[in-house]
Amino acid sequence: MSTELYLPLIRDTVVVWDEQGRVRVWNDAAAALYGLSATEAVGATVESLLGVAPPEQAQAVVERRGADGRRLLIDATWTHRPGSDGRTETVEIGRDITGQRAVEDRLKRSELRYSSLFQAMAAAFWELDFSPVGGMLMALKAEGVEDLPRYFDDNPAFVREMMRRTRVVDVNDTTLTLFGIGAREHLAGSVEPYWPESSSAVYAAAVKAAISRSGHYMTETRLRRRDGSEFDALFTAAFPHEGLVQGALLVGVIDISERLAAQADLRRLQDEFAHAARVSMLGELAASIAHEVNQPLAAISTNAAASLRWLSRDTPDVERAVALTSRIGADAQRAADVIARVRGMAAKRTAARETLPVRELVDETLLFLRDELQARGARVVVQADGATVHGDRTQLQQVLVNLVMNAVQAAPAAARIQITVVEEADGVSLSVSDDGPGIAIDPDSLFNSFYSTKPDGMGLGLPICRSIVEAHGGRISASNAPGGGALFLIRFPVEGDHTKV
Repeated sequence: MSTELYLPLIRDTVVVWDEQGRVRVWNDAAAALYGLSATEAVGATVESLLGVAPPEQAQAVVERRGADGRRLLIDATWTHRPGSDGRTETVEIGRDITGQRAVEDRLKRSELRYSSLFQAMAAAFWELDFSPVGGMLMALKAEGVEDLPRYFDDNPAFVREMMRRTRVVDVNDTTLTLFGIGAREHLAGSVEPYWPESSSAVYAAAVKAAISRSGHYMTETRLRRRDGSEFDALFTAAFPHEGLVQGALLVGVIDISERLAAQADLRRLQDEFAHAARVSMLGELAASIAHEVNQPLAAISTNAAASLRWLSRDTPDVERAVALTSRIGADAQRAADVIARVRGMAAKRTAARETLPVRELVDETLLFLRDELQARGARVVVQADGATVHGDRTQLQQVLVNLVMNAVQAAPAAARIQITVVEEADGVSLSVSDDGPGIAIDPDSLFNSFYSTKPDGMGLGLPICRSIVEAHGGRISASNAPGGGALFLIRFPVEGDHTKV
C-alpha cells in the first residue's frame, strides 16, 4: 500500500519535493497551516511556497511565512528517499511551534521581570517553601484540633517548630545586607533564626491569616539579624491561592528602625514642649491668681489691723470695728470668687461620645504602648469579637492604658498579658489579666484615692479608671484570676440596638 494513503492521518505537515525543488506531495496539514491547497502547491517550487530553502542539516527550527503573511516557526526534520522515477526526493515533516515558542518567550520575559524586581527592590524579599507547615496543620486537623489559633497561643513551641520547617528558597541581595548575612552560603535553611521569641505571636498571626484565606498579612514586628541584634521591621506576607500545602510564600521586609526612632524623638520633643507649655501656663496662672488674690488679702490684713486698734483704745470704737469687719468679709468673698473662676477654667467639659469597635480601641492602645511593652519584653494576647461600645475614645483608651501598664509593672519580666473582649446578652465585658503574683489585699481598696501598692505610685490611676467607667454607665472590679495573677473586669451595659457606655 502506498505511503501517501496515510498522509491524511498525519497531523504534522508533510511536504515532498524532487531534485529540481518541485513539490510532489503536500498533505492536508500543510494545506491548513500554510493556507495553500495541494492543487495549488504540487508542481510549484518549494522555495516559492515556503519562503526559504531548507538547510543541509537533518533537523532544525526554521522560520516560514503562510499565504496570508503570518510568521510561522516550524520544527522540521528532513530525510531523503528514492522517488518513483528513481531520482532522490526530499521529505520534510514539520510541526508548528509558533504558539509554543510565544508562550515560552512570554514566560521567560515574565521570569526576567520577576527576577529583576526581586533583586532590584529596596525591600528585603524572601521566597519561602511553606508546604511543610501545611503538612503540620493537616496533621493537627487529623488529630481533632479544630481551633488552630487558640492552639498556637497555648503552644508557643509548636509555633517555633513551624518556623524551623519554613524553608528558605531564595532571597534578594537587599536581604543579605539588611540581615547581615553577607553571602548566600551563610543563609540559614529556615526562617527560625531570624525571628526573636518576642515576635513569635506575629508569625502565628501570619499563619492564622493564611488559614483564613486572606490574600496577604502586614504588621510591624521585630526581626533578628545574623549577629543576633534586632531591628524594627514592616513585615508583609503574600499567600498562595492554593493554600499552605502547595506553592511558595513571598515575604517582604522593610527596616523601619529609623522611622520609629524619629517618631520616638518627635514624641519626646512634643512631651517636652507640652511640659514647657504647662509650666509656662502654670506660671501665668499662678501670677494671675497671686495678683488678684493679693489685693483682697492685703485689704483683709489692713482692715483687721485697723479693727484691732479701734477695739484696743481706752474707749473702743465698736462702730468703726464693725465697719472694718464688714470690709473684711467682702474682701474674703472677693478672694473666694477668684478661686471659683480658676475652678471653672479647670472644669471638665462634656465628653464626645461615638460608637467605637472595642478591638480597634485595644489595638490603638497597644500601638501607643508598643515601645514600653517591647522594652519590658511583655507579650499581649488579644481575643476579641466584633463588639462595639458608645463612649469617648480618649477616656476609654486612658482606662486601657492604666490597666495594661499596671499589669506589666505587676508581672515579672517577659510578662504575658491577656485582653479578652466578649459580647454578652446584657452588654460587653472586657478583661485584662496578667501572670504576676496576684492581689494580696482587698481588691476594692485598689480603687481608693491615693492608695498604691507601688513605692512611687500616687494611687490615682485606678480611681480615675473607676470614675471614667462609672461616668459612662459601666462597672469595674478587680480579683485574682483562677490560674494566678490579677484580673480586672469591666462590664458595659446594653442600651438600644448597640452597647452604649
